[in-house]
Amino acid sequence: MVAPDEPGPPPGSGRRWPRRLAGAAAILLLAATGLVGYRYVGRQPTEPRPAAATLPTRPVTRSDLVSSVQATGRLGFAGAYQLVGQVAGTVTWVPRPGQVVERGQRILGVDLRPIPLLYGSVPFYRPLAPGSSGADVRQLERNLVDLGHADPDRLTVDDSYTAATARAVRRWQDDLGVDETGELAPGDVLVTPGAVRVGAVQPLIGQRIQPGETVLTGTGTGHSVQLDLRLSYRALVRVGQAVRVQLPTGRTVDGTVATLGSAAQTSSSQGQSLPGGTAAQAGGQPTGCQGNSCPQTVPVEVRITAPESQLGGVSEGTATVTFPAETRRGVLSVPVEALTVGPDGAYAVVVVGPESGRRSVPVRTGMFTSGRVEVSGAGLAEGDQVEVPTL
Repeated sequence: MVAPDEPGPPPGSGRRWPRRLAGAAAILLLAATGLVGYRYVGRQPTEPRPAAATLPTRPVTRSDLVSSVQATGRLGFAGAYQLVGQVAGTVTWVPRPGQVVERGQRILGVDLRPIPLLYGSVPFYRPLAPGSSGADVRQLERNLVDLGHADPDRLTVDDSYTAATARAVRRWQDDLGVDETGELAPGDVLVTPGAVRVGAVQPLIGQRIQPGETVLTGTGTGHSVQLDLRLSYRALVRVGQAVRVQLPTGRTVDGTVATLGSAAQTSSSQGQSLPGGTAAQAGGQPTGCQGNSCPQTVPVEVRITAPESQLGGVSEGTATVTFPAETRRGVLSVPVEALTVGPDGAYAVVVVGPESGRRSVPVRTGMFTSGRVEVSGAGLAEGDQVEVPTL
């Protein structure tokens, strides 16, 4: 008996086709004639994984490395002058505080007579006239030549006061508007090593003064930094050494070591100086003491050699001086952050190249300075790129 859901066999057939096989045959037939589509639902191809992120690199460079020592001090005007008069009389003119007085200019007036300023180191303590000789004569002649009152071809700058010296003095006296004697008396001039920036004027106009009285105080016109240098660093510093000075504004200018103390001095832990107190304390700087232990220091003066225009109007304040201590010339260096430390404690850097790939190169270190370190080792050359993880 035939099942109700199965059709009979086609005419002429001796057997029945199951419906399932008949459907499969129909699908094959449609596929063969292109009348049916299909969709592949197997595993889809995966997208390529991104390459592993690379660390920043920096080149190995060959250059000079300079180590340095820094010390903090007080920026101010260079030099401190106290001028003592050598003449008796009534003060008839004084300069104003802050005024700059240069060679040949009036620095005081006594009995309506101008007292000019000359440069030198020897006060004119005696009368000078033809026949006089000595270092004060040479100093006078040098000033007369520099002021243009004497022709250097006709006046030899030496220790002898000659007729040529007297003629130059008379020309100078004529320019000052005083009696043309050709001679110089004590108190006719005041002497300083250079131009003076007037500080305090002691006598008032109309006040009587006597020889030996202080008439004014002042400073030089240049700038300097007074500081205390640790005694252990003294061997690294010398007079005339070029240094860099960071001003209170952050600007950096050139300077030169002008003086270097030879005697050590010690400050107290309470910030009070012992005899011969320190420049740092005078400028209100920390003493560097730890508990009752205070470092020994030597006083140093650094003159600013940069032009006034580079100071940006700053004349006083805290300044930091950098002294070059050691120079390594033509050495390989890398950023300090490029160093890695192996299990054995040895240093290495990771060199990255297009052909060699990524490799660790053992290195020996030398000077550390300004964020870089001197390195050497087989397989390391100028221009190699090294990984710097912290960049």
